[in-house]
Amino acid sequence: MTKYTHALLAIALMFTSIASAQTTSGSITGTVADTSGQVIPGAEVTLTNERTGEERKGTTNEVGDFTFPALVPGAYKIKAEAKGFRPLERTNNVVSATQRVTVGTLQLEVGTVTESIVVEAQGAGVQTNSSENSSVVDRTQLQMVSIRGRDAVSMLRILPGVEQGRDADILGGNFGTTMPAFQGLSTAQTTIMVDGVNGGDSGRGGTFSGTVNIDAIEEVKVQMSNYTAEYGRSGGAQINIITKGGGREYHGTGYWYKRHEMFNANNFFRNRDGIAKQLYRFQTLGGTIGGPVKLPIPILNPGGDKMFFFYSYDDTRLKDPVAIERWTMPTVLEKQGNFSQSPVNTA
Repeated sequence: MTKYTHALLAIALMFTSIASAQTTSGSITGTVADTSGQVIPGAEVTLTNERTGEERKGTTNEVGDFTFPALVPGAYKIKAEAKGFRPLERTNNVVSATQRVTVGTLQLEVGTVTESIVVEAQGAGVQTNSSENSSVVDRTQLQMVSIRGRDAVSMLRILPGVEQGRDADILGGNFGTTMPAFQGLSTAQTTIMVDGVNGGDSGRGGTFSGTVNIDAIEEVKVQMSNYTAEYGRSGGAQINIITKGGGREYHGTGYWYKRHEMFNANNFFRNRDGIAKQLYRFQTLGGTIGGPVKLPIPILNPGGDKMFFFYSYDDTRLKDPVAIERWTMPTVLEKQGNFSQSPVNTA
């Protein structure tokens, strides 16, 4: 086998392993009709990912319906066209992980193809394809809500039906972040995934070990109950963390966070005993960058516009000594096996 064949085989295996994981994709469905409500079979529908520019095309069936399954979470533009009608574009159709979005009926007006109608905004739709009880922590919330340890698990506390739990001091906590309880159920019943791959210890969500910093997360989708049959493994909440990806334009961030005892108040007992503040120093330095790979690669990226990258770096350094602990150590006689002088425990 040639080196080229080996590379293609490795890529095929990679996508096979991704496909075998729990899905995090969504779907968009809708109907194309005229202004009188009569459906239009055979209308051309084009779906465009607004971040990457990727296009998918389809046609409506005999009752005017269309469906685009297996969509990566993000915002999409829908364009519907039919002979003798003005094309209609609807932008900012947001699909979250595992969501089935219904855009309703796209009504085309009679006119020429040189004219078009663009709908740039729309109200929040009602979920009609699923009865799931779910919530989404989106990119805006992740960026605007201040979290001490910058751990996405701590963000789950802002959702209804979630216990407060413990806010981790640092990203990842101690050997993983302890998950809060959802709707009073044991944390062992929670399933947590990162891009469809298990992120919890022993396949469950008691502890989240697949640490991802907030700046690398696009959204967190939490399904509380009534989720569809393809999601499961346990009877508790289903959590899907979706990481960011690159797009057609280069974007990046840089950050530096600092916590220091100078900003803290000393506690009452330390003040009473004349003891200085305890050391409490955390510094987090990091950044992200993403965009297109401007490198033509046969089959994979022939025009240099089909491949994207995203990189995240997060480094936390701390100095946070634990409280003083006292231990009773053996005396010289006790080390020699002589316990005649040892105090007697009468408890």
